[in-house]
Amino acid sequence: MSLTHAYRICDLALASNIPLPELTPAKVFAVECRFELLPPGNPSPGNFVWFHHWTSGEDNEEEEGGKEAWVHFARTGDGYLLRFPSCGDFFLSADAEKIQCRPLPGIPEVTVRHLFLDQVIPLVLSRREPIVLHASAVLTAHGVIAFAGKSGQGKSTLAASFVQKGCALISDDCLVLRAEHGSWTALPSYPGVRLWPSTAEELLREDTHTADVAHYTIKRRVSDTDLLPFANSPAPMRKLFFLADDTSAVSIERLSPGRAFWALVERAYNLDIQDAAFLRSQFEAVGQLTADVPAYAIHYPREFALLPAVRETILKHLEEDRDHDTE
Repeated sequence: MSLTHAYRICDLALASNIPLPELTPAKVFAVECRFELLPPGNPSPGNFVWFHHWTSGEDNEEEEGGKEAWVHFARTGDGYLLRFPSCGDFFLSADAEKIQCRPLPGIPEVTVRHLFLDQVIPLVLSRREPIVLHASAVLTAHGVIAFAGKSGQGKSTLAASFVQKGCALISDDCLVLRAEHGSWTALPSYPGVRLWPSTAEELLREDTHTADVAHYTIKRRVSDTDLLPFANSPAPMRKLFFLADDTSAVSIERLSPGRAFWALVERAYNLDIQDAAFLRSQFEAVGQLTADVPAYAIHYPREFALLPAVRETILKHLEEDRDHDTE
């Protein structure tokens, strides 16, 4: 395979046989992951052992009716198969260092790139990093804060609103956390957020350039780093916020260690949910993260006009905790 394009995403050295314009090209001396786009074709035949599936992706939830299977997981003789029934197959080697995609006929390359970067890569990273969360994160003056929640709860919207007001984006949907020197560090993923058109209209300038995310969603990709600055370096993880129910007022509630643990497990990426050794390691890492980084449930009204009040409440909360820590 001819790998002529090199990038880094979440510190992963990646080579590809097609350009990935969502990423910034990088000099890579030791490739850790190789991606190859194969010619289109029908679903790969085989007596696969299917062991897991996701129901509805974040992007297709509205357009494709909710709870249908979005991706199926199977084991193959030398790794894994991820089958997106309406888009194609991704084959991963057992060590997740080699990835191939055979899209269905007619599936545009932009959709392949989205599935690879935003669905498959987080699973690849979950085999290499202690914790990979389905979460948006921003770098504030007090450190990194993350927003985790169910699909459609407003993670990207909240992150984009913070970035527009002076913070830097760490991740839109894939947050990699590493334990280093007794604390946790958040690794930047890649520039850009994916927003519903109505959200983009409310938060961004009218002339803001947006791009297609995939053929099956109306979401738009916003990658202008002048408008939404991106953090280029790892930064200390400060707090985790789990987006709770829509309410009439903003409130922040500290989660008990037990609630925080299971909330994190629920939001952690995992390529193989039947890998007992991996699950033990992941649970240990989540337990340590729960002990080291405070987690909260945040309730707030999902109204664009009230986003400034939500930001103010969160920043005030960070300020008060910082002042308390320095007393």
